[in-house]
Amino acid sequence: MRFAACALLVCTLSLSAQQLRGVPVENLDRSVNPCNDFEAFAVGGWRKTHPMPERQATWAIRSVTQDDTWARLRTIAEDDMKKTSPKGSPAQLTGDFYGACMDDAAINSAGLKPLEPMLHAVDSIRDVKALNAAMVTMAAMGMDAPVGEGATQDSHDTTKMIAEIQIGGLGMPDRDYYLRDEARFKHVREEYMEYMKKMYALAGENAEQATTDSAAVMKIETALAQARMSRVELRDPKATDHPTTFAELKTLAPHYDWDADFKAKHIPTTGHMNVGQPKVVQAFDGLLTSVSLAEWKAYLRWHLLDGNAASLADNFEETSFAFRGTVLSGTKEQRPRWQRCVITTDRMLGEALGHEYVDRYLPPEAKARARTMAVNIVNELKLSIQTRDWMTAETKTKALEKVNALNIKIGYPDKWKTYEGVVVKRDTFLENVISARRYSVRDDLQQIGKPVDRGRWDMTPPTMNAYYNPLMNEVVVPAGYLQPPGFDPKGLDAINYGAVGVSIGHEISHGVDDEGAQYAADGRLLKWWTDADYKNFTERTACTTKQYDNYFVEPGLHLQGKLVTGEALGDLGGVNLAFRAYERSREGKGPEPTVDGLTPEQQFFLAEGQWRGALARPEMARTAVSTDPHPPGRYRVLGPLSNMPEFDKAFACKEGDAMVRPAAEQCSVW
Repeated sequence: MRFAACALLVCTLSLSAQQLRGVPVENLDRSVNPCNDFEAFAVGGWRKTHPMPERQATWAIRSVTQDDTWARLRTIAEDDMKKTSPKGSPAQLTGDFYGACMDDAAINSAGLKPLEPMLHAVDSIRDVKALNAAMVTMAAMGMDAPVGEGATQDSHDTTKMIAEIQIGGLGMPDRDYYLRDEARFKHVREEYMEYMKKMYALAGENAEQATTDSAAVMKIETALAQARMSRVELRDPKATDHPTTFAELKTLAPHYDWDADFKAKHIPTTGHMNVGQPKVVQAFDGLLTSVSLAEWKAYLRWHLLDGNAASLADNFEETSFAFRGTVLSGTKEQRPRWQRCVITTDRMLGEALGHEYVDRYLPPEAKARARTMAVNIVNELKLSIQTRDWMTAETKTKALEKVNALNIKIGYPDKWKTYEGVVVKRDTFLENVISARRYSVRDDLQQIGKPVDRGRWDMTPPTMNAYYNPLMNEVVVPAGYLQPPGFDPKGLDAINYGAVGVSIGHEISHGVDDEGAQYAADGRLLKWWTDADYKNFTERTACTTKQYDNYFVEPGLHLQGKLVTGEALGDLGGVNLAFRAYERSREGKGPEPTVDGLTPEQQFFLAEGQWRGALARPEMARTAVSTDPHPPGRYRVLGPLSNMPEFDKAFACKEGDAMVRPAAEQCSVW
C-alpha cells in the first residue's frame, strides 16, 4: 500500500516540498485503520492531546481556528477602545460597544434597570390595541413579539424585494420539544419551566406568580408549535410559498392590527407579500382572542427577559446559560467574557469590525487564490452536468444556464454598511444592543418594495463559514474562512482544496441539491427539469437519505435522513467536485510532492477529515438531531468518503472495509 510504505518514515524532501505545508501529521491516530474509521484516523491524534474544554458544545480543529479568529477580533476591538474616534465611525462604534460589554461591574450594578422601561410598558397594557402596539414595539427592537416581518426576494420575480410575514415565539429549539413525549423532550420541557420560574423570580415575582406566568408562556408557545410545520416540511420551498395581498393578510388574521404594524414600520401595503406558514398566522390570530391579557403580558415579559439575558447582570446571564448552554448543549461553563463580547460585537456591528479585520488579515493574494479555486470547482460542476447519463440534453442546458449564472463572492462586500443612526456609548450596554438591533430591523425592512441589492451579504466578513443563497444564486465565502489550516497560503493545493475547497464545493452543490434544484438560474422558484430527469434525480438523492437514516448519535437515536439530505448532498457533491477540480488543476504542472510520507491525494482527504471531523456533547447531539439540517461532523467525513472510489484508491481500501460501501449502495449525483 502506497500509504503504508512511507507513513512511518521520515522522508527527505526537496527544498520546494519543504516550503509547502501538508496536514499536521501529529493530528493522525495511526493506531486506527483509515479504511475502517477515517474520521478517527484523521483527527484522533489531535483529540488525544486536545480534550474538549468545558466551554465547548462541539469540538474540532476548526474550533481552535475560530478561537484564533475571535482573538484577532479582540485585538481590533481593544485597539478601537483606546482610540478617540469620531462619533458614529466604525472604530467608535466597535470600541465603545465592546468596552461597554466588558464593563461587567457597570452591568451588574445596573441589574434589571436597563430593561425596566420595557417591562413597565408591558405591565401597562390594558386592552388588545395596546397589546398589538407592544408587539410592534418589541419587533422593531429585534425581539420575539412573536409577530414580525422581514424583507425577502420575491420567489416569482427575484429582481424585487417583498415583505415576509414571520411568526416566531418559541423559547425552545423546535416544535418537537413541545409536542413529543419521548423522555429527552419531556426533560427539556421540565427544565424550561424551571428556567422561566427562576428568571421571573430574578425579575421580582413571587413563586406563585412565577409558576402561573410560566404556565401561560408554555400554553401560548405550545399552541404556536402545534401550528408550525416540521423542519423536514420546511425544507420544501414550495410549502412556504404563499403570495398574499395585504387585504388577504388582514382576512387571514383579522384580530391583529396590521394597519398600525405596517405604518409604524413603514412597510408598503401595495403589491403582494409572502406568508410562509399561514396556519401559524391563523393560530397566532386565534390566540389574540382566546388567551387572556394577563397571559399575553406574561408571555411578552418572558421574551423580554429571555431575549436580553445575555446583556443583563451576571445572575440573569448565568441563569440563561444554565438552560441554553448546559441543558440544551451540555456545556459546563461559559466562554470567557472577552469572547462573548467579541461574538456580540461581530453579530451586531460585524461590518464595522470586519472592515479592519479584512485590512489586517486578508492578503489580496489569498482572496485571488480562493477565487481561482472556486472557479475551478464551478467548472468541474459544469463538466459533471455534461457527463451525467441520467439527464437529457434539455435539462443539462437548463442546469448549465444556472451554473453559468452563479455569482461567487469572496472575502468581503464591495459596499460596507455605515450603521447610520446606531448610538453606542461606553456605559450603556443593553441600550447599545437595542440600538444595533433597531438598525438591523430598519435596514432590513427598508428594502421592501425596492429592487434587489445584490451587493448585500448575509454573513459578516470575519465569519468562519460560507453559504449559498438560492434566490440570489450566489455563493458567499467570508474572509474569516480563508485562514490556516482550512486555507493555507503556504500549504499544498491539496489541503486547500480538501478543506475550504470542499466547503466551497459544498455550497456550490446546494444550487443543484434537492432544494436548489427547484430554483431556476435567476433564482425564481420554477420547475426547469423534465419529469423523467427529475425522477432520476430524486432517486439519487433518496440514496443519500437512506444512507444517513442509518447513522445514529447514540443507540436508538438516529439522524433524520430527510432533514439532513440537502447538507449531506452538499458534502457528497463538495468533496467530489473539489477532488476532481484539484486533480484537473495539476494538469500541465505535474503532481504535488509527497509530504511527510503522504501523497497529495491522501493529503486532500486528510484535510477534509481534519476540517470536518468533530465531536459533540450528548446534549448537543440530541438537540442537533431534531434541529440541525447538517449531519454531525463525524458523518460529514464518513458519509461522503465512503461513496468515493478515489478515496479507496488513495488509501488502498478494499471491499469489506467499513469505509467502502457496497457498490450497489454507493450514492452519486454530481
